Amino acid sequence: MKFNYKIGMMAVALLAMSSCAVHDPFGDDLLEVGQALPTVSWELGSTVASAGDSVAFKGKYYTDKEHTPDHAEVWGLTSRTQSASATLKLTKSLAYTQTFALNDTVRAADILGRYPHSMATWNGHEFELNAKFSTTNTLKSVTWADVKEWDQDQFDKFYPEGFQEEFTGKVVDYLTKDSTFYHDLRDVYINYDFTLEQIKGVIAKYPQLNANGELDALATLEAGDKSDVWYTKEFTEDDEKNVVGKYYIDIVNGTTVYVEVPLDTTVEGKVLYDVYESSPWVFCRYDDNTGGTITTVRRNYMPVFKDLISLIPFTDWIYNVSDGVYSVSYNCSYKYGVTFKVVDTVGNVGYTTDVKEVELN
Repeated sequence: MKFNYKIGMMAVALLAMSSCAVHDPFGDDLLEVGQALPTVSWELGSTVASAGDSVAFKGKYYTDKEHTPDHAEVWGLTSRTQSASATLKLTKSLAYTQTFALNDTVRAADILGRYPHSMATWNGHEFELNAKFSTTNTLKSVTWADVKEWDQDQFDKFYPEGFQEEFTGKVVDYLTKDSTFYHDLRDVYINYDFTLEQIKGVIAKYPQLNANGELDALATLEAGDKSDVWYTKEFTEDDEKNVVGKYYIDIVNGTTVYVEVPLDTTVEGKVLYDVYESSPWVFCRYDDNTGGTITTVRRNYMPVFKDLISLIPFTDWIYNVSDGVYSVSYNCSYKYGVTFKVVDTVGNVGYTTDVKEVELN
């Protein structure tokens, strides 16, 4: 047990040493104990810059009497921040936004500027260096949002692989896993421009549900006709014929089951509730617990509508009709983590330990 523990500690130590070697921008500047290192500090003129512009700074440093500064350097590690989102716009009640974010290092620490000691001046206490370091013009920030013309190549460039499929899968699941968003599902069927070929193709997959042509009514294109075929007729005192059946509640293996029975039926020990006239795939019922009507899609019919709305492409789910834009938002920005470094004539190195950041735009 002790032997294994020691090996583990050695592995951790080696890993820590390896990690330092990877991330230390001055890993080659090996220092011996007792070396007199240059003492350095600095200030940035700005922490924000346009990509391609230079950033002014003031560096300060000094050494002991036995050493002479040779030159100063500015090092920068380039990191990138990306964020993106897409927002559902085809539904009214269901609000869904899918996001992703990524922070990564895109360029290891590299020298941004080198300054001979002759550029510095002595202020009576230490050397002062007033200079600039350059930034890269290829690191401009990028924004792509609420676009009027869809560009799939741009989307594929900015968004991670599988984003579209994950988005549409989540939306379809929300709309069809139960009837929480019943009205949204109905609205999508009524208002989306499915083709007859699409609707008939889905109906053909479910002959067991269409033995008497129940589903054929769905194969229409006009929104008004679609609304008529997906209907409910709740009970009113003036129109009792809208009650077409009864149901009672049973518990089977811990699951609530609604058992429908003919209108003139009694079931011993069960309370019967009204079932109202509706489309074949709609279960419209009175619920005594809520004191009102509850409307759901019958469970065996839900796969029909899941298959149908699964035909809607990603771009149609996110299209904002009122604004005429696709509801996407992508932002990418870069920044330098910069460090000031001074080297003396015999190779001793001193550098700032508080890494400053410069945001590029």
